[in-house]
Amino acid sequence: MLQSIRNNAQGLFVWIVVGLIVVSFALFGLGSYLSGTSKVVAASVNGVEISGTELTRAHQNYQERLRNMFGDQYRPEMFSTARVKSEVLNGLITQEVMNQMLAEQGYLASPGQVLQRLKSYEAFQEGGVFSAQRYKEVLSAQRMNGEAFEYDLSRDIASQQIRAAITTSAFLTEKEKNKLAALENQKREIGYFEVSTKPYQKSIRISDEQINSYYEKNSQQFLSAEKVQVEYVELNMNEVAGLQEVTDEMIKQQYESSPDSYMANDDVAAKKKISDLRQQVEQGADFAELAQENSDDKGSANQGGDLGYVTRGVEENFDKVVFALNKGEVSQVIKSKDGFQIIKLDDIRAGDPEERKVRHILIKSEKKLKPLADVKEVIKKELQLQLASKVFFDDADQMNNLSYETPDSLEPVAQALGLKVKTSPLMTRRGAAGMFSNPKILSATFSEEVLKNGRNSELIELSDTHLVVLRVKEHQAATVQPLAKVKARIKSRLLQEQAAKKAQQVSSDILARVEKNETIKSIQKDYPEIKWNKSEWINRKADKDSKLSVTVREHAFAMPKPAADKVSWSKLNLQAGNQAVVAVYKVEEVSVAKTDSDKITQVLGNADYNAFVQYLKSQADIVITQSVIDAEVETN
Repeated sequence: MLQSIRNNAQGLFVWIVVGLIVVSFALFGLGSYLSGTSKVVAASVNGVEISGTELTRAHQNYQERLRNMFGDQYRPEMFSTARVKSEVLNGLITQEVMNQMLAEQGYLASPGQVLQRLKSYEAFQEGGVFSAQRYKEVLSAQRMNGEAFEYDLSRDIASQQIRAAITTSAFLTEKEKNKLAALENQKREIGYFEVSTKPYQKSIRISDEQINSYYEKNSQQFLSAEKVQVEYVELNMNEVAGLQEVTDEMIKQQYESSPDSYMANDDVAAKKKISDLRQQVEQGADFAELAQENSDDKGSANQGGDLGYVTRGVEENFDKVVFALNKGEVSQVIKSKDGFQIIKLDDIRAGDPEERKVRHILIKSEKKLKPLADVKEVIKKELQLQLASKVFFDDADQMNNLSYETPDSLEPVAQALGLKVKTSPLMTRRGAAGMFSNPKILSATFSEEVLKNGRNSELIELSDTHLVVLRVKEHQAATVQPLAKVKARIKSRLLQEQAAKKAQQVSSDILARVEKNETIKSIQKDYPEIKWNKSEWINRKADKDSKLSVTVREHAFAMPKPAADKVSWSKLNLQAGNQAVVAVYKVEEVSVAKTDSDKITQVLGNADYNAFVQYLKSQADIVITQSVIDAEVETN
């Protein structure tokens, strides 16, 4: 079935990004054709490598999702830490471990399941219906192999099925549900002393001798970041394309030889026809007969427009219309990608998910050739890219050879290819703006061959159409910063350390005294700078308006229950050296408690799945190249 789709589908080169498809697939770039290209390995799983490029792409996708989530409040520097990048890499490792397990056990989804998933993606649809031609066009635009794509999709479906099988197998007994409900709904009456370091900072004096002593003992903490400036030449397909000469005759010839590429929809006739058909339905005409006689969706027309039972998830606008209809009702005229359609709801089948049986009539818009003047610039760019692709590979080969033959200069490369030798900003191992944050650039820049031996780098492939060769122009080694520059930092650090020690002493004294039943007033008399916070009853989950910190709340519910007529006390470390001494006075158990057992079961199921993944990882040979992460996150 799928092979038949690929063989029979014919289409044009369409630039469509398939953003909704979360499938791992391999992209084979220019490095497959040129020897000596630079390759950065972020990790390996049983010998299978995860490249630095894959890590960069995954991290960029992660940041893009956060950018969409947080909008104007998004701050990229918050998500560029070693911890975040390690988590992203851990996700790639998990994916590879699962892929290897699936291959070893022979788990794959059936061709029917793969086809059903393909039909659900909007990027492969025309008029809300799967199109074999669109499917091939999208894969062609993304340079994907159909068989490889379907294999990866099959593996992805199988992985999801395994996860679902594990997560849904978790269950709770009635006793466990009641116990969890009681814990979830438990209330506690608490109070706490808040011991801040700020009052003590005012009375602390830091001498120059203390600062000098700290500086001498810890001078390596105040190294200025190592910095490097490189000069480089880059070969970019778009720039090469801009240099290609395309004549008006070439444009005209392309226009006349491929008219299907430059068509536009004429909606007037299609809209009138579908409106007339809907009017006939309103007047009593049989919807199925009209579909059989008129619908341009030949796949469903022979069945009277029958699309079968559908669930939510086909396509947002389609779902919105279908699930707003009443049984037997016909929709208004709907604009689709290729024309217009009307939809009739035949039946509703209750369940989770709900299924709805629908029919539709699709009338495609007439295709008309756009005037040459309207598409002239588009054709010119297409032809320039075609010409550039031939030149680009030859230039890339020459760039690779010349940079190797003259390892102490980039001038021969620049002169031979008509390129400019450019200069980067000074950058640390963390990188700089633009392409100088790329791990391939950083790895090459700080490699022994380039940094210490002063040679040209190997050919660096930033993408299939963007190549770079670089060499070091200036190197500023890391040096200890002068005392004058870091004196204020040292003073602030010493001040904070001493204030934190004082807060520790005070909180320990308070704890010892309250455990001997000394009164709150007596303690406040000796420590007037300490704030006492008396709460009434608190829940395990914070209310919307609650000002109690999460740390104190969680600690209060982790403390032991107080004995009868007693108070349970405990000391807690807060941020920045601050302390808290927490009291739990009473615990109230909810006699008839309700809890969302489905959510708890889901949490338990996810924990089971995570344990399964961790077991697979423990059995795998995983090697992580920490320098790939460090190169991007080293601070100044």
